[in-house]
Amino acid sequence: MPDKQTFSTPQPILLASILYCSSSRGPPDVLEIAPQFFTVLCNAIAQLSIPSSEIGTPRESTVSQEEWAFQTVLGIVLAGLLTEGNIKETGNWIAIGYRLMLDYCPAHVDDTSREWRKLFSGIQIVDLEHSSIYLSCPVIPIEAPLPILRMSPLDQLYKLSRMMHTGLSHFTGRRLPTIWSCFQESSLSYHGSATSFTAIDGILIKDWAKQLDDWLQEFKGKMTEPDDQSSKLVLRQYVLHRLLVLSIYHPARSGNLWAHSITSNEQEELLLSARATLKLHQHDDSIWANWDLIMITWAALIVLQGLQGGVGEIDGKIYRHTCSSQALTAFLDMRNIRLHLDILKQKNEPKPSLCDKLIARLEDSLQDISTPDFTYVQPGHPTVMDPTFDYSWQLFDQVNLQQIQFPG
Repeated sequence: MPDKQTFSTPQPILLASILYCSSSRGPPDVLEIAPQFFTVLCNAIAQLSIPSSEIGTPRESTVSQEEWAFQTVLGIVLAGLLTEGNIKETGNWIAIGYRLMLDYCPAHVDDTSREWRKLFSGIQIVDLEHSSIYLSCPVIPIEAPLPILRMSPLDQLYKLSRMMHTGLSHFTGRRLPTIWSCFQESSLSYHGSATSFTAIDGILIKDWAKQLDDWLQEFKGKMTEPDDQSSKLVLRQYVLHRLLVLSIYHPARSGNLWAHSITSNEQEELLLSARATLKLHQHDDSIWANWDLIMITWAALIVLQGLQGGVGEIDGKIYRHTCSSQALTAFLDMRNIRLHLDILKQKNEPKPSLCDKLIARLEDSLQDISTPDFTYVQPGHPTVMDPTFDYSWQLFDQVNLQQIQFPG
């Protein structure tokens, strides 16, 4: 996203977007009018598709066409951050914003120009995150057609976006269950792919996983402070994207956590990845974006499914529950799930909100859980692991999760 900037003459869509964003994060008396601002925002964006509309036509008397387009696209990106996933039409807004960028982006920029390249990166990220929730083809190409918008191939966000764009484009149109579909159904279910999982699918998904592992190692080497904001962002992105890859891989193979097609090492990988995602709140208190909250809630649902099946985690290894390990596992898992649920409930958003949907789905799944007494008792760790259980990993490097240190 562009750095902090001021606009002496804010254009209609940027103004409507700022009013909506501010009111939806404001005190209760301001929060009450957020739905009205959202309606105004939707109507303003719709005007961009109406020929000769006043809002959809730049006024040369106030600002240049370039400035009008930059502010309009920025307004769409800001709105997209608060509606991605939750509002499916966000994808249509992204398409309009991209069209405006192609039409009005200047051929040359200097120190006085707006930050078009960062704006392109912003709308691309919103597009990829929104598309991943619905498993739809991204609108924005990975390589910008205009040279002025292109990012360095060594850029951190570019590398992450390229992986995501390639993977989503490949698996789009397969009728796979989407992450968002789990919030529209009463239980986690996989209906299977309309086409078989091919060798090319396997090569692509494993390459995606390897690139993500390499991406983490590359940028971990550049971190100077283990607890600074940059390191938190890198860790968060790795864990969330890791779960996304697994959430495409298993449905593509017509499997869920307890399907006959999933092996023990794949089950371990999925459960530990979901647990690592659920622990992000302990590591990072700056999580607020829609995509992050949806993915963490999705992880919580997978962990709950693990509890239902009697599978837990001790010291980074998956164990079938025994009497001693079950209480510890259930206690830690439920503590993390309750923490996430409490954070969702603390969000001050206009009703009905995304958090309301996530809370309802999570509470519905919690009602189906039968757990032991959560009084914490330190058990003795099992001295013998199940010899029939395969503890190797399938897609990702096992070491990466083991090296992540979560507090608490």
